[in-house]
Amino acid sequence: MTFQGRLVLLISGLVTLAVALVTILLAWTTHSAIQTRVEADGRGAATLLARSATLAREVPRDVEALLGDRLLSEATLAAHLVAVMEAGKAPVKAVTDRLKAVADGGGPDEIWVTDNRGRAYLHNIPGPDITFGPDARAQPRQAPYYGLLNRAPEKVVTDAATEGGKLMKFAGVAGVDKPRIVQVGADVRRLGDIARKAGVDGVMASLLAGGTVEGAWLLERDGRLAVHATGPSAGPLSERAVEAAKAAAAAGETGLLREGDRLTAFAPVPAMAGQGAGIAVVRLPAEDLSSVVGRHVKIGVLVGLLVLAAGVYGAVRFARSQMAPIERLGEAVAAVEAGRFNPFTLNEAMERNDEMGRLARVFRSMALEASYREETLDAQLLMRTAELETRTEKLAAAEHLIEEEQRAARDVQTNLLPQQLPAGRDSQFFGLLVPGPAVSGDFYDVIELDERHCLLVVAGVSGWGVPAAFLMLLVRGAIREAAARPGMTPAAILAAANDRLCGQSPFDGFATAFVALCDRETGMLSHSSAGNRAPCRIRADGSVLTLADAGGPALGVRKGIPYGEAVTRLEQEDTLFLCTEGVLRAVNAQREPFGEERLAAVLHQGRGLSARDRSELLLRAVEAHVGPGGQTGDIVCLTVRRLLPASELAPESEAAV
Repeated sequence: MTFQGRLVLLISGLVTLAVALVTILLAWTTHSAIQTRVEADGRGAATLLARSATLAREVPRDVEALLGDRLLSEATLAAHLVAVMEAGKAPVKAVTDRLKAVADGGGPDEIWVTDNRGRAYLHNIPGPDITFGPDARAQPRQAPYYGLLNRAPEKVVTDAATEGGKLMKFAGVAGVDKPRIVQVGADVRRLGDIARKAGVDGVMASLLAGGTVEGAWLLERDGRLAVHATGPSAGPLSERAVEAAKAAAAAGETGLLREGDRLTAFAPVPAMAGQGAGIAVVRLPAEDLSSVVGRHVKIGVLVGLLVLAAGVYGAVRFARSQMAPIERLGEAVAAVEAGRFNPFTLNEAMERNDEMGRLARVFRSMALEASYREETLDAQLLMRTAELETRTEKLAAAEHLIEEEQRAARDVQTNLLPQQLPAGRDSQFFGLLVPGPAVSGDFYDVIELDERHCLLVVAGVSGWGVPAAFLMLLVRGAIREAAARPGMTPAAILAAANDRLCGQSPFDGFATAFVALCDRETGMLSHSSAGNRAPCRIRADGSVLTLADAGGPALGVRKGIPYGEAVTRLEQEDTLFLCTEGVLRAVNAQREPFGEERLAAVLHQGRGLSARDRSELLLRAVEAHVGPGGQTGDIVCLTVRRLLPASELAPESEAAV
């Protein structure tokens, strides 16, 4: 037998077996599914009716309770509103008008607010004032609320009652500012509509409208009929059904009863407060399952024969259509082996949209690719080489541009430092700047205001490179411009510089700064900081103290910020050390920062050293900490040492000097 014949026989046998199995499975599952569905529908309908009967009792009561909670909330809001308006000396008419506006805008229908004697002098209902009293007979609505005057209790909710032809519900709370009653009421006539819509009658009508249920009954626990709704083909409940319903209710479980071609389901209704238990009964039509299964079997056999015939015919056509491209592919393989492959011989097979067509297209593509692969690889290699050379050139240009920007930023940073620091017999000044690999724009400055006073500045800016250098230029200019004004204190200088930077800086950057006004004769030092660390004061005995942290946030963050200021005095032989965060944040190979403790230890070691020697000692300590090539940011420090007056120097000391 040929491959084509075996393929046709295999497909025909599989189709026959599949049809037989599907028919048997269909008959069995249909019988079970119909029976299960009818029983589930019956139980579900009876349970739904029982739950609806329960909800018909619970819903109106729950809705009324929710309305009571809402009225209490509205009464509390009204109490607060009246207290606020009366605290603001609002007249009674203004308060009354506001209560009317609240009621007309969707609030409670009635609002009554009394004084401490129970007279309702504020209300949105036109008419005379009402005085709340304790007499329940004379005032059945007002009397329950009389105790709110003494906050015994603090809130009251009464049941809905008919008043003036309306079904009204009231709630009240005690006053929040003084003894008073705040009562609100709402028309709740829709409670009856809710009870009817959510009741048993509505559910029964919905069940009958669906067509699945023939009739629905609600029985008392002893079997007496309470409510029922039946269709045209449904008769009354049989005695057997009533007894079965009573048994199901006694057991507290749902039940089923088959009576001919009908199925009756029962579900107990639990007892509620003040109401007894009941039984929900529904009746559904149940056709003869055997006839249904028989019809499905006949339909399955007929469909199976049609499918079998179509399968045999399709198998023959399929086998013939699948063998043709296989033969073409076999011929193409032989041609490739012989070196005489003609790609056009696979055109017919390639036009197919199935696996054979894809196989033919892949085979021809592979055969053609084998002959052109070497040329393609050579061309791609040349292209990749050219692209690599272009990218290398661009990378070199970018590195050169970065180096130029860093050089320009470093030049700006160096040129803006003071070329000469103040000199004299009263003090020593020394500044130090060690730029990092990427210039960050930190700087120091000493501005001589007169022969006696000078301004000390250290600052650090955010960012790197040219933008940081430009921001450094703006910060230095802003501080110098503010310092040039007469009578400016360090805090005022920082405030003026901050306002200028917030309006002029083209970058989204900020700067930290420390400014100190130094009296070289008296040693008085008034200082202020803008986000910069407080300087260190090294006393003559070598102890290291940190100045008071006074000032405000960094410059350029928000305009109009005030800055604080502190005052201290440098004694003779005291040294003031100022630096930026670059000193403290210098890290070693273990990512440990230099930190405050190491800084204090180095400053203590430099006891008695000059300002230059002390700064260079610190620089060596930082370099030893970070190691070769470990510096990542700028290192800036400014050291000021106050000397002993010349009159106090010993003659030999003067000779040595």
